[in-house]
Amino acid sequence: MKFENLKKNTKLRRWLVLLVVIVLFFVLKDIVSLVLLTFVLSYLSTRISHFFKNKFKIPEKITVILLYLLIIVLVYLALTIYVPMLVTEILKLSTGVQKFYATLKYNNNSVVIELYNWMQNFNIGEKIQKNASLILDYATSFGKSILAFVMAFLFSFFYSYDRKETNAFSKKFERGDLGWLFSDIAYLLRTFSEKFGVVIEAQIMIAAVNTFFSLIFLSLLKFPALLSLGVMVFILSLIPVMGVVVSFVPLAVIGYSIGGIKTVAFVLLAILAIHAFESYFLNPKLMSHKSNLPIFYTFLLLFLGEKLFGVWGLIMSIPAFLFLMELLQVDKNEDDLSSKSLN
Repeated sequence: MKFENLKKNTKLRRWLVLLVVIVLFFVLKDIVSLVLLTFVLSYLSTRISHFFKNKFKIPEKITVILLYLLIIVLVYLALTIYVPMLVTEILKLSTGVQKFYATLKYNNNSVVIELYNWMQNFNIGEKIQKNASLILDYATSFGKSILAFVMAFLFSFFYSYDRKETNAFSKKFERGDLGWLFSDIAYLLRTFSEKFGVVIEAQIMIAAVNTFFSLIFLSLLKFPALLSLGVMVFILSLIPVMGVVVSFVPLAVIGYSIGGIKTVAFVLLAILAIHAFESYFLNPKLMSHKSNLPIFYTFLLLFLGEKLFGVWGLIMSIPAFLFLMELLQVDKNEDDLSSKSLN
Protein backbone atom coordinates (compact mmCIF):
# COMPACT_ATOMS: atom_id res chain seq x y z
CA MET A 1 0.00 0.00 0.00
CA LYS A 2 2.84 2.38 0.89
CA PHE A 3 4.54 1.58 -2.42
CA GLU A 4 1.34 2.44 -4.30
CA ASN A 5 1.19 5.78 -2.46
CA LEU A 6 4.80 6.44 -3.43
CA LYS A 7 4.03 5.79 -7.08
CA LYS A 8 1.19 8.32 -6.92
CA ASN A 9 3.49 11.00 -5.39
CA THR A 10 5.07 12.18 -8.64
CA LYS A 11 7.45 14.75 -7.14
CA LEU A 12 8.91 12.46 -4.49
CA ARG A 13 9.11 9.59 -6.96
CA ARG A 14 11.10 11.64 -9.47
CA TRP A 15 13.52 12.82 -6.81
CA LEU A 16 14.10 9.22 -5.73
CA VAL A 17 14.67 8.17 -9.35
CA LEU A 18 17.16 11.04 -9.77
CA LEU A 19 18.94 9.95 -6.59
CA VAL A 20 19.24 6.39 -7.95
CA VAL A 21 20.64 7.73 -11.25
CA ILE A 22 23.23 9.84 -9.38
CA VAL A 23 24.28 6.83 -7.29
CA LEU A 24 24.63 4.75 -10.47
CA PHE A 25 26.84 7.46 -11.96
CA PHE A 26 29.15 7.25 -8.95
CA VAL A 27 29.19 3.45 -9.02
CA LEU A 28 29.86 3.40 -12.78
CA LYS A 29 32.20 6.42 -12.73
CA ASP A 30 34.54 4.80 -15.27
CA ILE A 31 31.95 5.23 -18.02
CA VAL A 32 30.66 8.67 -17.02
CA SER A 33 32.81 10.38 -19.70
CA LEU A 34 31.48 7.96 -22.32
CA VAL A 35 27.85 8.62 -21.31
CA LEU A 36 28.26 12.41 -21.21
CA LEU A 37 30.21 12.53 -24.47
CA THR A 38 27.57 10.37 -26.18
CA PHE A 39 24.88 12.68 -24.86
CA VAL A 40 26.69 15.82 -26.13
CA LEU A 41 27.39 14.39 -29.60
CA SER A 42 23.85 13.03 -29.93
CA TYR A 43 22.34 16.34 -28.89
CA LEU A 44 24.48 18.35 -31.32
CA SER A 45 23.89 16.00 -34.27
CA THR A 46 20.14 15.99 -33.58
CA ARG A 47 19.98 19.79 -33.48
CA ILE A 48 22.05 20.12 -36.66
CA SER A 49 19.92 17.55 -38.52
CA HIS A 50 16.75 19.38 -37.38
CA PHE A 51 18.15 22.66 -38.66
CA PHE A 52 18.96 21.30 -42.13
CA LYS A 53 15.63 19.49 -42.31
CA ASN A 54 13.63 22.63 -41.47
CA LYS A 55 15.81 25.04 -43.48
CA PHE A 56 16.74 23.05 -46.58
CA LYS A 57 14.30 20.08 -46.45
CA ILE A 58 17.20 17.60 -46.28
CA PRO A 59 16.20 14.28 -44.64
CA GLU A 60 17.62 13.84 -41.15
CA LYS A 61 19.37 10.55 -41.91
CA ILE A 62 21.27 12.03 -44.86
CA THR A 63 22.33 15.00 -42.73
CA VAL A 64 23.54 12.70 -39.95
CA ILE A 65 25.59 10.60 -42.41
CA LEU A 66 27.18 13.70 -43.99
CA LEU A 67 27.89 15.24 -40.58
CA TYR A 68 29.68 12.16 -39.24
CA LEU A 69 31.58 11.72 -42.51
CA LEU A 70 32.75 15.33 -42.13
CA ILE A 71 33.98 14.57 -38.60
CA ILE A 72 35.88 11.51 -39.90
CA VAL A 73 37.48 13.61 -42.66
CA LEU A 74 38.54 16.31 -40.19
CA VAL A 75 40.04 13.72 -37.83
CA TYR A 76 41.84 12.09 -40.78
CA LEU A 77 43.29 15.44 -41.92
CA ALA A 78 44.40 16.19 -38.36
CA LEU A 79 46.17 12.83 -38.02
CA THR A 80 47.78 12.80 -41.46
CA ILE A 81 48.67 16.47 -41.93
CA TYR A 82 48.65 18.53 -38.75
CA VAL A 83 49.91 16.01 -36.21
CA PRO A 84 53.01 15.16 -38.34
CA MET A 85 53.51 18.90 -38.92
CA LEU A 86 53.30 19.44 -35.17
CA VAL A 87 55.78 16.63 -34.46
CA THR A 88 58.20 18.02 -37.08
CA GLU A 89 58.07 21.48 -35.55
CA ILE A 90 58.59 20.09 -32.04
CA LEU A 91 61.66 18.19 -33.29
CA LYS A 92 62.97 21.39 -34.89
CA LEU A 93 62.39 23.19 -31.61
CA SER A 94 64.32 20.58 -29.62
CA THR A 95 67.17 20.69 -32.18
CA GLY A 96 67.31 24.46 -31.87
CA VAL A 97 67.57 24.19 -28.10
CA GLN A 98 70.41 21.67 -28.38
CA LYS A 99 72.29 23.94 -30.81
CA PHE A 100 71.80 26.84 -28.41
CA TYR A 101 73.31 24.81 -25.58
CA ALA A 102 76.29 23.98 -27.80
CA THR A 103 77.09 27.57 -28.72
CA LEU A 104 79.80 29.72 -27.16
CA LYS A 105 77.18 32.33 -26.35
CA TYR A 106 75.49 29.88 -24.02
CA ASN A 107 78.78 28.89 -22.36
CA ASN A 108 79.67 32.54 -21.68
CA ASN A 109 76.20 33.56 -20.49
CA SER A 110 76.27 33.80 -16.67
CA VAL A 111 72.47 33.90 -16.35
CA VAL A 112 72.03 30.73 -18.37
CA ILE A 113 74.86 29.01 -16.49
CA GLU A 114 73.22 29.84 -13.17
CA LEU A 115 69.91 28.50 -14.50
CA TYR A 116 71.66 25.32 -15.66
CA ASN A 117 73.29 24.83 -12.23
CA TRP A 118 69.97 25.36 -10.50
CA MET A 119 68.34 22.74 -12.75
CA GLN A 120 71.22 20.35 -11.97
CA ASN A 121 70.67 20.84 -8.23
CA PHE A 122 66.95 20.33 -8.73
CA ASN A 123 67.63 16.84 -10.14
CA ILE A 124 65.00 17.01 -12.86
CA GLY A 125 66.17 13.78 -14.48
CA GLU A 126 65.87 11.91 -11.20
CA LYS A 127 62.41 13.31 -10.57
CA ILE A 128 61.28 12.29 -14.08
CA GLN A 129 62.46 8.76 -13.40
CA LYS A 130 60.60 8.66 -10.09
CA ASN A 131 57.43 9.91 -11.79
CA ALA A 132 57.65 7.49 -14.71
CA SER A 133 54.61 5.65 -13.38
CA LEU A 134 52.68 8.93 -13.28
CA ILE A 135 53.59 9.60 -16.92
CA LEU A 136 52.45 6.08 -17.77
CA ASP A 137 49.15 6.75 -15.99
CA TYR A 138 48.66 9.91 -18.07
CA ALA A 139 49.37 7.96 -21.26
CA THR A 140 46.90 5.27 -20.22
CA SER A 141 44.31 7.92 -19.38
CA PHE A 142 44.82 9.50 -22.82
CA GLY A 143 44.30 6.10 -24.46
CA LYS A 144 41.09 5.63 -22.49
CA SER A 145 39.90 9.08 -23.58
CA ILE A 146 40.51 8.19 -27.24
CA LEU A 147 38.59 4.92 -26.79
CA ALA A 148 35.75 6.77 -25.03
CA PHE A 149 35.52 9.25 -27.91
CA VAL A 150 35.42 6.46 -30.52
CA MET A 151 32.70 4.59 -28.62
CA ALA A 152 30.72 7.80 -28.03
CA PHE A 153 31.07 8.62 -31.73
CA LEU A 154 29.58 5.22 -32.69
CA PHE A 155 26.81 5.30 -30.07
CA SER A 156 25.78 8.84 -30.98
CA PHE A 157 25.80 8.02 -34.70
CA PHE A 158 23.59 4.95 -34.28
CA TYR A 159 21.19 6.90 -32.05
CA SER A 160 21.05 9.97 -34.33
CA TYR A 161 20.59 7.87 -37.46
CA ASP A 162 17.82 5.75 -35.94
CA ARG A 163 16.51 8.38 -33.50
CA LYS A 164 12.81 8.02 -34.30
CA GLU A 165 12.92 4.23 -34.28
CA THR A 166 14.97 4.19 -31.05
CA ASN A 167 12.60 6.61 -29.30
CA ALA A 168 9.54 4.65 -30.46
CA PHE A 169 11.05 1.40 -29.17
CA SER A 170 12.00 3.06 -25.85
CA LYS A 171 8.39 4.20 -25.40
CA LYS A 172 7.37 0.55 -25.07
CA PHE A 173 9.09 0.38 -21.67
CA GLU A 174 6.78 3.13 -20.40
CA ARG A 175 3.80 0.83 -21.03
CA GLY A 176 5.24 -2.09 -19.05
CA ASP A 177 4.98 -3.03 -15.38
CA LEU A 178 7.70 -0.51 -14.50
CA GLY A 179 6.27 2.13 -16.80
CA TRP A 180 6.28 4.77 -14.05
CA LEU A 181 10.05 4.30 -13.62
CA PHE A 182 10.87 4.65 -17.32
CA SER A 183 8.43 7.58 -17.63
CA ASP A 184 10.31 9.40 -14.86
CA ILE A 185 13.68 8.64 -16.48
CA ALA A 186 12.35 9.96 -19.81
CA TYR A 187 11.07 13.11 -18.06
CA LEU A 188 14.44 13.71 -16.39
CA LEU A 189 16.33 13.20 -19.67
CA ARG A 190 13.95 15.48 -21.58
CA THR A 191 14.17 18.24 -18.95
CA PHE A 192 17.97 18.08 -18.75
CA SER A 193 18.24 18.12 -22.56
CA GLU A 194 16.19 21.32 -22.71
CA LYS A 195 18.42 23.03 -20.13
CA PHE A 196 21.58 21.72 -21.77
CA GLY A 197 20.42 23.13 -25.11
CA VAL A 198 20.30 26.62 -23.63
CA VAL A 199 23.90 26.33 -22.45
CA ILE A 200 25.31 24.74 -25.62
CA GLU A 201 23.80 27.53 -27.75
CA ALA A 202 25.62 30.08 -25.60
CA GLN A 203 28.86 28.07 -25.82
CA ILE A 204 28.61 27.95 -29.63
CA MET A 205 28.30 31.75 -29.67
CA ILE A 206 31.33 32.01 -27.36
CA ALA A 207 33.31 29.65 -29.62
CA ALA A 208 32.40 31.74 -32.67
CA VAL A 209 33.59 34.97 -30.97
CA ASN A 210 36.82 33.30 -29.79
CA THR A 211 37.49 31.95 -33.29
CA PHE A 212 36.84 35.36 -34.86
CA PHE A 213 39.34 37.18 -32.62
CA SER A 214 41.87 34.33 -32.86
CA LEU A 215 41.79 34.36 -36.67
CA ILE A 216 42.31 38.14 -36.77
CA PHE A 217 45.33 37.80 -34.49
CA LEU A 218 46.77 34.79 -36.37
CA SER A 219 46.36 36.54 -39.73
CA LEU A 220 48.34 39.52 -38.39
CA LEU A 221 51.14 37.11 -37.44
CA LYS A 222 50.90 35.53 -40.93
CA PHE A 223 50.02 32.03 -39.74
CA PRO A 224 49.45 29.48 -42.55
CA ALA A 225 46.30 27.37 -43.09
CA LEU A 226 44.02 29.83 -41.28
CA LEU A 227 40.86 27.92 -42.24
CA SER A 228 42.10 24.71 -40.64
CA LEU A 229 43.39 26.55 -37.58
CA GLY A 230 40.02 28.29 -37.30
CA VAL A 231 38.22 24.93 -37.27
CA MET A 232 40.60 23.69 -34.56
CA VAL A 233 40.13 26.81 -32.42
CA PHE A 234 36.33 26.65 -32.84
CA ILE A 235 36.12 22.98 -31.79
CA LEU A 236 38.41 23.51 -28.79
CA SER A 237 36.48 26.65 -27.83
CA LEU A 238 33.38 24.49 -27.36
CA ILE A 239 35.15 23.31 -24.20
CA PRO A 240 34.57 26.25 -21.83
CA VAL A 241 37.74 28.10 -20.77
CA MET A 242 39.97 25.00 -20.96
CA GLY A 243 39.75 24.76 -24.76
CA VAL A 244 41.42 28.14 -25.20
CA VAL A 245 44.35 26.96 -23.08
CA VAL A 246 44.68 23.62 -24.93
CA SER A 247 44.80 25.40 -28.30
CA PHE A 248 47.95 27.24 -27.17
CA VAL A 249 50.23 24.19 -27.66
CA PRO A 250 49.86 23.75 -31.46
CA LEU A 251 49.66 27.51 -32.01
CA ALA A 252 52.86 28.07 -30.03
CA VAL A 253 54.75 25.38 -31.97
CA ILE A 254 53.63 26.82 -35.33
CA GLY A 255 54.42 30.32 -34.07
CA TYR A 256 57.96 29.27 -33.19
CA SER A 257 58.50 27.95 -36.71
CA ILE A 258 57.29 31.30 -38.13
CA GLY A 259 59.04 33.88 -35.96
CA GLY A 260 60.82 32.16 -33.10
CA ILE A 261 60.33 32.83 -29.42
CA LYS A 262 59.03 36.35 -30.07
CA THR A 263 56.02 35.00 -31.95
CA VAL A 264 55.43 32.41 -29.20
CA ALA A 265 55.34 35.27 -26.67
CA PHE A 266 52.76 37.12 -28.78
CA VAL A 267 50.66 33.95 -29.05
CA LEU A 268 50.86 33.44 -25.28
CA LEU A 269 49.75 37.04 -24.61
CA ALA A 270 46.86 36.66 -27.05
CA ILE A 271 45.74 33.35 -25.48
CA LEU A 272 45.88 34.89 -22.00
CA ALA A 273 43.85 37.89 -23.20
CA ILE A 274 41.23 35.67 -24.87
CA HIS A 275 41.17 33.39 -21.82
CA ALA A 276 40.59 36.36 -19.49
CA PHE A 277 37.95 37.84 -21.81
CA GLU A 278 36.08 34.52 -22.00
CA SER A 279 36.40 33.64 -18.30
CA TYR A 280 35.52 36.97 -16.74
CA PHE A 281 33.20 38.58 -19.26
CA LEU A 282 31.98 36.66 -22.29
CA ASN A 283 31.18 33.31 -20.68
CA PRO A 284 29.29 34.68 -17.64
CA LYS A 285 27.53 37.36 -19.72
CA LEU A 286 26.25 35.07 -22.51
CA MET A 287 25.48 32.20 -20.16
CA SER A 288 23.50 34.47 -17.86
CA HIS A 289 21.63 35.96 -20.83
CA LYS A 290 20.71 32.55 -22.26
CA SER A 291 19.90 30.90 -18.93
CA ASN A 292 18.26 33.94 -17.28
CA LEU A 293 20.67 33.57 -14.37
CA PRO A 294 22.41 36.55 -12.73
CA ILE A 295 26.06 36.89 -13.72
CA PHE A 296 27.09 36.22 -10.10
CA TYR A 297 25.36 32.82 -10.11
CA THR A 298 26.75 31.98 -13.56
CA PHE A 299 30.32 32.85 -12.60
CA LEU A 300 30.00 30.97 -9.30
CA LEU A 301 28.66 27.84 -11.01
CA LEU A 302 31.43 27.88 -13.63
CA PHE A 303 34.07 28.35 -10.93
CA LEU A 304 32.73 25.59 -8.65
CA GLY A 305 32.08 23.25 -11.58
CA GLU A 306 35.68 23.55 -12.80
CA LYS A 307 37.14 23.13 -9.31
CA LEU A 308 35.02 20.07 -8.46
CA PHE A 309 34.68 18.22 -11.77
CA GLY A 310 37.18 19.76 -14.19
CA VAL A 311 36.17 20.28 -17.83
CA TRP A 312 32.91 18.36 -17.47
CA GLY A 313 32.03 20.63 -14.54
CA LEU A 314 32.40 23.67 -16.81
CA ILE A 315 30.10 22.09 -19.40
CA MET A 316 27.47 20.59 -17.09
CA SER A 317 27.33 22.88 -14.03
CA ILE A 318 24.86 25.42 -15.44
CA PRO A 319 22.46 22.94 -17.12
CA ALA A 320 22.54 20.82 -13.93
CA PHE A 321 21.62 23.89 -11.84
CA LEU A 322 18.81 24.86 -14.25
CA PHE A 323 17.65 21.24 -14.18
CA LEU A 324 17.44 21.31 -10.36
CA MET A 325 15.55 24.62 -10.53
CA GLU A 326 13.03 22.94 -12.85
CA LEU A 327 12.59 20.00 -10.47
CA LEU A 328 12.21 22.37 -7.53
CA GLN A 329 9.76 24.44 -9.63
CA VAL A 330 11.56 27.63 -8.62
CA ASP A 331 10.31 29.66 -11.62
CA LYS A 332 6.76 28.36 -11.15
CA ASN A 333 6.75 29.33 -7.49
CA GLU A 334 8.04 32.79 -8.43
CA ASP A 335 5.27 33.19 -11.02
CA ASP A 336 2.67 32.16 -8.43
CA LEU A 337 3.98 34.72 -5.96
CA SER A 338 4.00 37.51 -8.54
CA SER A 339 0.41 36.70 -9.62
CA LYS A 340 -0.74 36.76 -5.99
CA SER A 341 0.93 40.11 -5.43
CA LEU A 342 -0.86 41.53 -8.47
CA ASN A 343 -4.19 40.33 -7.12
